[in-house]
Amino acid sequence: MTNIFDIISEARIAASRGWDKAWRSTMRAPAADSPQALARVIETEILPRLRAPHSNNLPRLRMPHSDNLSDTGVNRAAVPAGAAEQFAAAALTDEVRGLLDRVDTLLAGGVPVETIYLDLLAPAARRLGAWWDSDACDYFDVTMGLWRLQEVLQALSTFGPWSAPSGASARRAFFAPAPGEQHGFGAALVEEFFRRAGWQTWNAPTTDLAGLEEHVAARNYDIVGLTISVERHLEMLPATIAALRRASRNPDIIVMVGGRVFVADPALAEQVGADATAADAEAAVAVAERLLAVRLRAGSVALAQRG
Repeated sequence: MTNIFDIISEARIAASRGWDKAWRSTMRAPAADSPQALARVIETEILPRLRAPHSNNLPRLRMPHSDNLSDTGVNRAAVPAGAAEQFAAAALTDEVRGLLDRVDTLLAGGVPVETIYLDLLAPAARRLGAWWDSDACDYFDVTMGLWRLQEVLQALSTFGPWSAPSGASARRAFFAPAPGEQHGFGAALVEEFFRRAGWQTWNAPTTDLAGLEEHVAARNYDIVGLTISVERHLEMLPATIAALRRASRNPDIIVMVGGRVFVADPALAEQVGADATAADAEAAVAVAERLLAVRLRAGSVALAQRG
């Protein structure tokens, strides 16, 4: 059976000769006529095939020292300067095992797991996006790089500490890339921070508006978080947020947005109709908990007044 990496390699080579040949090499099927069609093939055919058998055999990281898992601030080593950009470059070419070896080295040096999330994986993902925007990388390379980063995130997610959700009163959050976005790494990273903070979390790697509406109608979420990295997708976001509020089982749902465009200009969050944004995944948890506490207090006051 042909290895999926061989198929992708074939498709990349064929892409240099024309998108129609790239399509045929990837799908073994009749040609498509656009890069967008090939992008859909990667998203719907290649990545699911990668995730299904490969994730079950994901190499294990070495257990970090307990200091790496504490939030006391003691012995918290930093990610070296320039490491995130090097990690992004390695994600384009190295297998996952090579990336995990780099993470193992940081863990052994005393870098906490959360610091690796915030100061290695997140900026590496942003760097991949910037390279894509500047045409330094093509869709194949960026997609594979972000998939490898997500495999590293999955391996790190087995390490604590995390707080257990508290039964019926557990806070619930749903995360997804905004409609039109091709990659879900940012949503997965934010979800991990909420999960570690004791929230019940759900994540949709990619979906259209109808799929998002189904998700928020199915459960009583406290928070829905949308990530966006491409500025042109902002135009659709106000209508998306309004539709999710209408579809939500929770009429008081809090909508948060994140991604490169909001880091660059936080005021955009209010302009698109969201309740808040945050500079990073760790800050997003604090913002969400503050907003939820305010909303719950307001609900309690309103209930008391009606009584």
